[in-house]
Amino acid sequence: MSTAVIVAILAFAGFAQGLTGFGFGLVSMALLPLCMDFKDAVPLVAVLNLLVCVATLLTAWRHLAWRRIAPMAFASALGVPLGVWALVRWEARWLLVVLGAWMIAFAVSELALARWWRPRFPAWSAWPVGLASGALGGAFNAGGPPVIAYMYSQPWGKEETVAALQVVFGASAIVRVAFMGGAGLMPAELWPVLAAAVVPVLVGIAVGARLLRRMPGAALKTLAAAFFLVMGVKYLLAP
Repeated sequence: MSTAVIVAILAFAGFAQGLTGFGFGLVSMALLPLCMDFKDAVPLVAVLNLLVCVATLLTAWRHLAWRRIAPMAFASALGVPLGVWALVRWEARWLLVVLGAWMIAFAVSELALARWWRPRFPAWSAWPVGLASGALGGAFNAGGPPVIAYMYSQPWGKEETVAALQVVFGASAIVRVAFMGGAGLMPAELWPVLAAAVVPVLVGIAVGARLLRRMPGAALKTLAAAFFLVMGVKYLLAP
């Protein structure tokens, strides 16, 4: 695997995170399997995702409503072991198929449904949504869509939503990194790649955040959904 290519992909994912407030895991996991083993990509992104959550949360810390988000954060952490179990037990090919199907579902939802209908999630659904997000995060680092759908259906301010997303993703990321380390899923050869990616990822986040004010939100969401649709089809149909 080429360290330069991997770092470039991670920096681009950081840029997407800064531009949208989420998406680091999805973008990373859409592109990294093209140039490295899927099961190596997952722990690498998991560690960096924790850094991304902390960096993003620092920008919106004052707007965090702990009581609203605590149940979902706790449920997300509980769901991680199920996803890590699948990562350890399933073959990489089947993991890619499931990831591809999940990306297609997310893209179709954004392209075909979100413009006309977004469900309003009741407060009690924070638990099942959090569990589903944690399991998807544990297996693919792609647990964002359920949580994003829930939070954007709530009458919360933009800053509170951004802060809440980072807490949920961060809680599952901590558990994810701990489980992956215990399961021996972080090979020693990945640590130099991780070290090389930290600064480019943070720079990507900063650049994306600066461009956020100039980018039309609707166009950005459509472009992202189209990207996930193409990558999802690729993984679903790959031999």
